[in-house]
Amino acid sequence: MVAGTIAAMLQPPNPPAEVFDARAARLTGTVRRLVRRGARRSISRLLARMRPEDVGMMLDVLTPAEQVEVFRVAVEEHRDAAGEVLLSMEPARMVNLVSRLDPAQIADVLHPMAVDDAVGLVEMLPEEDRQPVLELLDKRGGDDLHLQLHYAEDTAGRIMNTEYFSLPEETTVEEAIARIQTSGNLEMVFYLYVTDPEGGLVGVTSLRQLILARPEARLGEIAERSVIMVSTETDQEEVARLASRYDLLAIPVVDEIGRLVGIVTVDDVIDVLQDEADEDFYRMVGTSEDELLYRERSWRVARIRLPWLLINLTGLYLTGLIFKYFETTLQELLILVFFAPVIMGMGGNIGAQTSTIAVRGLATGRLAQGQGRVRAFLGQQIRVGALLGLVCAPIAGVGVWVLQQSWVLVAVVSFSLFVAIFLASVNGSVVPLMFQRFGIDPAVAAGPMVTTTSDMVGIAVYFAVAAAMIRNFVI
Repeated sequence: MVAGTIAAMLQPPNPPAEVFDARAARLTGTVRRLVRRGARRSISRLLARMRPEDVGMMLDVLTPAEQVEVFRVAVEEHRDAAGEVLLSMEPARMVNLVSRLDPAQIADVLHPMAVDDAVGLVEMLPEEDRQPVLELLDKRGGDDLHLQLHYAEDTAGRIMNTEYFSLPEETTVEEAIARIQTSGNLEMVFYLYVTDPEGGLVGVTSLRQLILARPEARLGEIAERSVIMVSTETDQEEVARLASRYDLLAIPVVDEIGRLVGIVTVDDVIDVLQDEADEDFYRMVGTSEDELLYRERSWRVARIRLPWLLINLTGLYLTGLIFKYFETTLQELLILVFFAPVIMGMGGNIGAQTSTIAVRGLATGRLAQGQGRVRAFLGQQIRVGALLGLVCAPIAGVGVWVLQQSWVLVAVVSFSLFVAIFLASVNGSVVPLMFQRFGIDPAVAAGPMVTTTSDMVGIAVYFAVAAAMIRNFVI
């Protein structure tokens, strides 16, 4: 989404952070005074001096009533930028603000926006507010918005912009330049897409190539025929990966028969990368980004966290059963309990570290380019796990000797810690890869699941080794 400004900004583009914070605080205080006085014209003049992103940040710190009053001024007098203001707000505050507007006002905001931006905003609307707004947009010719909403979520079709610049391959360079000069304000004119008579994408050329080419040359002659493109059903994460790999400012989107239907621009790619990274991190700790939308509703947030906590509780219960199974061993040597947290904590930490690396490797495509990369990754993590175990085990053994002066107990703890670290490293590597293989988001594996299973394996090894040693040696 290409940000526009409510008006030209009068301040320096990159002020120091402390200067910006002080100015933001003064502006917020000024807006609050103007709202109390009902000085709508003064509020409008103040908004005209600010970027939409800065207005959104300011709205985040105002009270709900103040937000509505200021935003209504933005809708009525700076409608073209009001959508950018909403999109720059925190999701929870944006949803709360929109819920206080009537459908006509929301439609006024959406109507002038680029289709991809409008789709992103509609997706964030509560279900009960979405349908009335779409009905109003239908009356204003919102067919493109409806069409794009029919594409599956998280696909190229859902985030593409339908405003792009393309010309037939028979067009001459001179004619193409003339068309660009009279095209008006387009979302992205860094690339000129070349199509056949049926609208199929056959090539692409940059503005630089266009300017340097002979005026009489045809676009079909100068266009690059090997085009990096995606279909409307391509996952948005794959789109972002392609744009990053090939350093593209935009990626063309084609339908099932190869016709050009839109483009995904670099600003949307950045949003996708940010959203996917956020989603991975939320899932890794057993929650979701919906917490940001419902943070005012404690029960709703609790319901989001509860499933993974129950899974974690089950894992801890199974760990308790392991303690129960080795009850006789613990009665014979209660000192074993003292070192159990060392085994569990180290195994869980190593598993979490390794699984995080695996998840990010899968998300960025580093582990999705052939089996050779996967084998190399597994081999490296096995070696790393062994090295970490060899370093940590003797250190733990020294601590055991200082506390207990028993070589047998030193051997039990040191060997168990080595095995726990090694297996946790393998576990953290393999589980995300298995999840990916079965079509499950591997980020799910990087949270409580890997940590809990690593704890269980580590403590089982610890007590099994201790039981074997007790039968043969006196500790």
